[in-house]
Amino acid sequence: MLVHHQLQQLLEIAKPRTLLAAAATVRQAVAGAAPDRGRALEHYGAMAGSYELRTVSGDQWRRQLVLNLAPRPGEVILDVGCGTGRNFEPIQQRIGPGGRLIGIEQSPEMLERAHALVQRRGWTNVELVCASAEEAAIPATADAALLCGVHDVMRSPAALANVLQHVREGGRIVAGGAKWVPWRRSGAVSLNLSTWKLNRECVSTFEGFQRPWSRLNALLPGLHVEEMYFGGGYIASATRSSGATRSGVWRTR
Repeated sequence: MLVHHQLQQLLEIAKPRTLLAAAATVRQAVAGAAPDRGRALEHYGAMAGSYELRTVSGDQWRRQLVLNLAPRPGEVILDVGCGTGRNFEPIQQRIGPGGRLIGIEQSPEMLERAHALVQRRGWTNVELVCASAEEAAIPATADAALLCGVHDVMRSPAALANVLQHVREGGRIVAGGAKWVPWRRSGAVSLNLSTWKLNRECVSTFEGFQRPWSRLNALLPGLHVEEMYFGGGYIASATRSSGATRSGVWRTR
């Protein structure tokens, strides 16, 4: 059964269009390609209408990230790359009406759906910023920042610096998303093929997909990284301080 499944995956990849996409992934990884904002805007604009249905399987993952962020009543929370607002509900449950939620999203089509959600729920403590994380004029200093499934942001030093500048000293940062399973690990080829198929429309580069948190680790001391889902995902967390940066802790589960 496993062999049959792997054969199906290989046949899928053998299609010309898929082969071109796979070749582009290899080029990005080898060349260290930076995130491509134009490509990201095109992809997310095209799939905004189906995004929630396509990613509903990740809701448990999203809830875990919010749980790790541990928002508290009355806090100011940044949701970086908020998309259609899939994280808003669990954050709102924790910060309450006295808190403040700031969603940052560069895709107008995605943010339009986030705005509709805010209107439907009658939330008056949510502000939405339509801009890239590099250029966003963030209107407050936050107690915590969430970076959920935003590989392009994680690979942009300018984006990370802008976000961290708007998190107070002692504030919390939690990031998480997909990554390559170490290629030498048993079953890695099959798992990574699945990961690639699920994420190729959601990221504009696979550069750094082995350790997506590495640029964040360069900016934050004591970054703690935990592998999830047999190495196909990660959660990285830290507290912002003004001290010198150093390598963090990397734990596998």
